[in-house]
Amino acid sequence: MTRFSRYALIMGIVTLTILSTGVFAAENPCNPCGGEATNPCNPCTPSGLKHFGVDDPRGRDVLTFDSKAPLEKIVGTTNKITGHIQVNPKDITKGLKASFELDLASLKTGIDTRDEHMRDNFLETAKYPTAMLTINKVTKASDKMLMDGKTLMVDAEGTLSLHGVKNSVQLKDITVTYFDESEATKGRLPGDLLIINGGFSLNLPDYNIEVPQFIFLKLAETIKVSVDLAGSTATKGAVSNPCNPCNPCAGVNPCNPCNPCGGANPGNPCNPCGT
Repeated sequence: MTRFSRYALIMGIVTLTILSTGVFAAENPCNPCGGEATNPCNPCTPSGLKHFGVDDPRGRDVLTFDSKAPLEKIVGTTNKITGHIQVNPKDITKGLKASFELDLASLKTGIDTRDEHMRDNFLETAKYPTAMLTINKVTKASDKMLMDGKTLMVDAEGTLSLHGVKNSVQLKDITVTYFDESEATKGRLPGDLLIINGGFSLNLPDYNIEVPQFIFLKLAETIKVSVDLAGSTATKGAVSNPCNPCNPCAGVNPCNPCNPCGGANPGNPCNPCGT
């Protein structure tokens, strides 16, 4: 083989390698970072979004329900709340996703026998142990941008899953306050914080929760629910990719969802397929 032929062969191999690498990076299901335009290190979520986890280990997140019946007022509380909030800090009306899960068996009203009756006969927590509130969209906001220390008034639409039934709910006048991490905010939780206060009303029969006539004077059919909670960017659940943190392409990569390149570059989660 002549020197020219060897040179041409080498250059052909190099050219083919470069071209095939470009195609492979864009189409290879084992390279989730190849060619992603919005955010190469997070192909499931557009860049610019902030993520807050709700799971305070000290139990300072609180849900309260308030029943005002003719003969009795009942107030129940729990701090067993977990969740995830995704928000665009430049415009909270775009890209918002939030979900909160409540441990119903943890609700307390101050009287043990009443709590047991509520769990067994009304909520049936053995069969329906949790309730889930999902926020679908913001319908109104006093301002769109999150700024350090600023409080916004927000209306939103959501879905409540309770007692095996899903219904839409309207949330009005929810206060949302954002804080950059500081020495003062670390007293609550590390990370940037999103403090949420507000609530909604629910009608028990809408969730197939029947109130017997002899209980009606003590338990109202319409219950007011309110929450006071904090989401943190440093809290469990504040993942940058809520689709599936172990498989950033959410099923597109069948090779190995927890190591999409088979060990090629396990030390860089933002580029698992190499340099």
